[in-house]
Amino acid sequence: MHHPDRTPGRGIRRPLRGPALPPPARRGVSNGALALIALLASALALALTWFPIRSPAAQEAVRSFLEEVRAGEVEAALGRLETAPSGPFLVPEALNADWEIVEVAQVGYEGGADGARSAEVYAEIRSRDGTRLAHRYEVVFEEHEPRIADGLAEGGLRSLGALEANGVAGPASEVVLLPGVYHFRGSPAAAIVEVGMPSVLVLGAAFVELGGERPVHRLNEPVRAFTEEGAEIAAEALRLYLDACEVFRNRGCPFGRLAEGHLFVEADRSERWRITEYPAVVPEGWSSPEAVRLMTLKAGSVEFEAVPVGGGADPITVSCAFGVDHLYLAVEPATGEVTVGWETDEPPACEWLSG
Repeated sequence: MHHPDRTPGRGIRRPLRGPALPPPARRGVSNGALALIALLASALALALTWFPIRSPAAQEAVRSFLEEVRAGEVEAALGRLETAPSGPFLVPEALNADWEIVEVAQVGYEGGADGARSAEVYAEIRSRDGTRLAHRYEVVFEEHEPRIADGLAEGGLRSLGALEANGVAGPASEVVLLPGVYHFRGSPAAAIVEVGMPSVLVLGAAFVELGGERPVHRLNEPVRAFTEEGAEIAAEALRLYLDACEVFRNRGCPFGRLAEGHLFVEADRSERWRITEYPAVVPEGWSSPEAVRLMTLKAGSVEFEAVPVGGGADPITVSCAFGVDHLYLAVEPATGEVTVGWETDEPPACEWLSG
């Protein structure tokens, strides 16, 4: 029976919304994908290390240093060194542009726990004749500024008093050079002595002869020889000096004195020791920038009259050999005049006599 207070459907409660949907499934990243991402990140970091968007500061410092040297900007180039020395050849006049930069590249980097950092930079240059020279520069960072630790070549020469490098004169013992090509000659005695020093290409602490391949880390001692004119000048100056020694027996004369305790003595002290043969000499080195030290190539000879110690015998003519290793030739730079001097007052006395 139908109840009047009920209408069809009033007793049924309909849901206000439909049934809840299951949550969407989460999409995870596989382990393989994560490994690939890590690999790509590492590759990118490595690429930026070796092929950076901007050149490393150490590399740029070395390139700028070489460019400034080639342009003759010495003060700017020396300002890039960790320690900038001084020297007679560290001037624009001693530099030239007879070379070019081939390559500059940073090849190493090291950072310490104390914050110290350094880099290694490879550089290579080439002279106009095709000679090449490479060097690995050490670059340190001082307050974030790169400084080149080994930018200069040093090669003092013991046997030369003075040297000209690309026309600039200075003491041969103070040879400190910037990169580049250098041509040498002895100075100022070059008018009488030829100094056989090859032209070199310099980079870092190394030298290589033009046309050569083997670098060295110091200049080779030069070959020294009198020029044709110098040999005549030297022989004449030495002859005049030795002739005066016959007469005066001055200090520094290489003959005129017998050794203490010799079995013979001079028959007449007032008589001359007579030169029978003049010595042959070669230049041995420099005793000063203007003085060429002599070396005896062939001994000279003198003769005089002698008697046995104690007398009782007639005088006999004896001869004695002598050398001139204690003498030098001094060249006056202004006039070119050559004179003879000595480095010791008492050269070796005559010991061996022949008659």
